[in-house]
Amino acid sequence: MNDQFMIALDEEWVALVQEAKAAGLRIEEIREFLREDHGEE
Repeated sequence: MNDQFMIALDEEWVALVQEAKAAGLRIEEIREFLREDHGEE
């Protein structure tokens, strides 16, 4: 992966986490959600 891709990806993750926190989720809830298998393929 190139550095530009990683920076863009990191910015997207930061934005998603900020949105989740703004919606009232705690960081522990976000981590748990990311660890779960949602059965999507």
